[in-house]
Amino acid sequence: MPEPSTPTIAVEQPLSGADSSYLVHGAVHEISGQAARIDGELLDKLIQRRLKRLERVLEAHGGTLLKPFPQGLLAAFHSAEAALIGACEMQRRCAVIPQLADTQLALKIGIHVTLGRRLSEQAPDPAEATAAKLSELLGESGIVISETVGAGLPSALKDQCAPIANDGSAIAAFSVDWNAVPMQRPPLPAANEPLATEKPAPPRNARIVLHQGTHSYSFDSRQHVITFGRDPASDVVVSSPQASRQHCRIIYRLGQYVLVDLSTNGTYVYLGDGQETRVQKSMLQLSGKGRVSFGQSWQSAAAQSFAFEVVTTG
Repeated sequence: MPEPSTPTIAVEQPLSGADSSYLVHGAVHEISGQAARIDGELLDKLIQRRLKRLERVLEAHGGTLLKPFPQGLLAAFHSAEAALIGACEMQRRCAVIPQLADTQLALKIGIHVTLGRRLSEQAPDPAEATAAKLSELLGESGIVISETVGAGLPSALKDQCAPIANDGSAIAAFSVDWNAVPMQRPPLPAANEPLATEKPAPPRNARIVLHQGTHSYSFDSRQHVITFGRDPASDVVVSSPQASRQHCRIIYRLGQYVLVDLSTNGTYVYLGDGQETRVQKSMLQLSGKGRVSFGQSWQSAAAQSFAFEVVTTG
């Protein structure tokens, strides 16, 4: 959490009772600045694939779908904790979907609380508009909550929140580091409810190997987050002058390795298919063999780039 001199989530009594709901506004959008645009029909299919995953999260984590949108949805949860855990799972489910080389899709989520269940098709609840505005504050992707939502979180989740600017609004806003929020199993169905058909478990034995010159790194699936950057505290220190101090992360989720860019200049990923993808404040699934470079194409800075290999067994 922030230092005492910076804004923090106020300690107050969380809202409770049947007349309060925690609204989750999720929107899938195409990140601007790509070199080419894909066919509208294909783009719609890619968006709908993500929205279906969001709806599955609602089913598994006790959320209620209130309103579907062409590129998003509005849902309600019974508590701040349930809303945030559900939102983090939505980000994880979308993060493991492979991106296309010529377009990048991201998920933005805002969470706020409403009273009195005033939601209707005719007159949007002001809380719905607030949740939508919160989702826009981080630009390309992420989770943003209001101070009231934060007040209802347990301390372990509050520790993953940091204040961000919310100009023109009296509502304090906080971004959530969803990568650092532990995954939680959805609640078990009631005794009289049939169990869903189980899907095959993802590979349990996985590791990613990185090579740069004579240096090699190997991380297995027990390390869920691998950090890269010029910061000496990074798991992998990057010497490229184009790299940021905290440049990117590789996270292990649901049997997959996903690169998450945090940098100013972007991360360039070559997946061995003849194309290089620039990841800018977005995510890309890693598989097989390839190369990663920081702030510029690996062909321009081969000495500072890393070869990688994802190995899964069992």
